Amino acid sequence: MLERLLGILLWAGALVSCSGNIPYPRDIEQQIGELDRTIAGRDRYEAIKKQYINRIKAKLTPGCTDIQRYGIYDNLFDEYYQYNLDSATCYARAKLDVARRIAAPTLLFDAMLDIADRYVLSGMYVEAKEYLSQIDSSALPYELIPRYYHVYHAFYDGMATNAGDPQLKIRYRQKKRYYQRLLYDKLGEDDIARLYILTDMRHDEGDASELLQELMNRYEAGETTLHERAILAYLIATIHQQQGDNLEAIRYYTQSAIHDLKTPVHEYRSLYELASLLYDVGDLERAYRYITCAGNDAMTVNALNNIHSINRILPIISDSYNTQMNRKRVQLNRAVWGVSILSLLVIAAALIAFRDKRRASEAELRTREINDELRQVNRRLQKYIGLLQESNNIKESYLGRYLDLCSEYIGRIETYRSQLLRIAREGGMAEVQKVLRSTAFIESELNEFYAKFDATFLHLFPDFVAQFNELLQPDKRIEIPSGEMLLTTELRVFALIRLGINDSVKIAEFLRRSVSTVYNYRVKMRNAALAGREDFEKQVMHIGRLS
Repeated sequence: MLERLLGILLWAGALVSCSGNIPYPRDIEQQIGELDRTIAGRDRYEAIKKQYINRIKAKLTPGCTDIQRYGIYDNLFDEYYQYNLDSATCYARAKLDVARRIAAPTLLFDAMLDIADRYVLSGMYVEAKEYLSQIDSSALPYELIPRYYHVYHAFYDGMATNAGDPQLKIRYRQKKRYYQRLLYDKLGEDDIARLYILTDMRHDEGDASELLQELMNRYEAGETTLHERAILAYLIATIHQQQGDNLEAIRYYTQSAIHDLKTPVHEYRSLYELASLLYDVGDLERAYRYITCAGNDAMTVNALNNIHSINRILPIISDSYNTQMNRKRVQLNRAVWGVSILSLLVIAAALIAFRDKRRASEAELRTREINDELRQVNRRLQKYIGLLQESNNIKESYLGRYLDLCSEYIGRIETYRSQLLRIAREGGMAEVQKVLRSTAFIESELNEFYAKFDATFLHLFPDFVAQFNELLQPDKRIEIPSGEMLLTTELRVFALIRLGINDSVKIAEFLRRSVSTVYNYRVKMRNAALAGREDFEKQVMHIGRLS
């Protein structure tokens, strides 16, 4: 009887632990597994990218000529192009300064096109148009004309995407197609960008299937770079999706995302298109993880169009994911009740066996062992339930605040943009520059962000400050003025550690402090610990946790 009850207990545990992922063909499942491993190990690709960038920066020495300096800035712009929008814009401006200094028209046009290109990606269409209007297309060197057409094509594509007026949207799309055709005609027959443009044109017309084989041939060719393969795989996926073949679309979106993350770039479409498709087929868990990763990268690179695209689908996936998690919690609670009932039955059976077989010492010993094992199972189960509930509370609280902040941030950017436009009309560029030099807006946003972080954290761990002080020597404890909810910077450092963020670099980025300052805070608190300094941060991790 005991063996049967234990078998039912193990079956219930296995039922609860099921992942619920949608089954795919084996080769697609392997590719998705590779994507998961790539996301988990992307720090390694990021480190290689940063090392390469640092080697380029090391070439900037006082003895560089302006021409050499321009070339180095150009290399840095290329490396940051889809990796960090702010840095790419910074080096494009540096190129412009050098080009003006040496009065080289070709270099001047090149730098201005770079700045306009990055402004278009960030949604700064007014500023991008200002730079484009300064460029005399008739004076452009032949090699810069395709880039000139490309920037205008991207400009009107973005304007059409964001236009609220249907008539304006139609007009912008016509402009986009005009520059798209000019760009296509200027590219060489063997230029892979020509194939990209042609696919986009056919896709807009409703059917790009005639190009599928040519795209496949270029994708499988050995001479294509990793970034080119990412773009080719993305275009192949869009054609399959347009044809209604979702499995093949998932296959190639997955391959494109793997190539994007290994390049690595932060401005891409593959991962959130994959998340959208996985959501459509019901794979909510993966869709949620991928859209979250894509959203973080879009915020990092500050690509406004990507942020808008992600924000349109993120709430839908998040709501569905939360619904699924709530359903799993209900299943878990039912399983807990079932396990508890089974435990009572096992204990009852053990008591009956003890009463009936008290003369058999071996059976009595076995019953005690079973009871001990069951109590250990119950204790572990209760502990895991507590940890799961704590994790869910943290996730739900910060997910809600994250969505609120994203929505507020977009609204404030729009308000700030409107304010700058008004100032530009009324006071000119001098007033705009004056506003842009002021740090008051950023400081205000940071103060409000930290206030919301403090409120959310103290809502989750209301006794954090008191319990944290209990770990410190009496004369080293941190006092917060009565009635204030804000944490000090030192407390925020250990609040982030309590949330599982242990890396001093990440903590420093979050708090806008130097890494050495964060390190000094941690050392200071460890030295003030009441017990051993080696276990201080482990003790912080247990604040508010069920034992």
